[in-house]
Amino acid sequence: MDERRIKPRWLINQRAELTVENGVRAIPCFVEDISLGGMRISLVRDLFDEVFLNFKLDLADELKLNVGAQVVRREQQYERNIYALSFNRIDDSAKEDIDQYIKRNFREQIVRHWWKEEINDGTQEFDQMADK
Repeated sequence: MDERRIKPRWLINQRAELTVENGVRAIPCFVEDISLGGMRISLVRDLFDEVFLNFKLDLADELKLNVGAQVVRREQQYERNIYALSFNRIDDSAKEDIDQYIKRNFREQIVRHWWKEEINDGTQEFDQMADK
């Protein structure tokens, strides 16, 4: 399957706490992956899609986001509810915070991503030369 995302997705599988607008108590969840364009989270609770229009996410005391998103896909696996979210409200400082968090904690994924592109570019060029 070809990747259609413009921004790379980083697999992080980190515990977090989600606080919805007017929420009294934070909801434990896992951030499975994140990018500058959205994220995939999983949690035990089943939530209405509308709660993601305005929420806060605290990730490992290193990343605190106040964003809005729309649910682009939702599924249930085992006893977990999984939400694929696309940010529709995120400021530049939050994007920078995500970028810095990934650079600090998941550097090996960045390196693999760079090398993958280099290898793919070389493979395409080699394939084109072989066709001539």
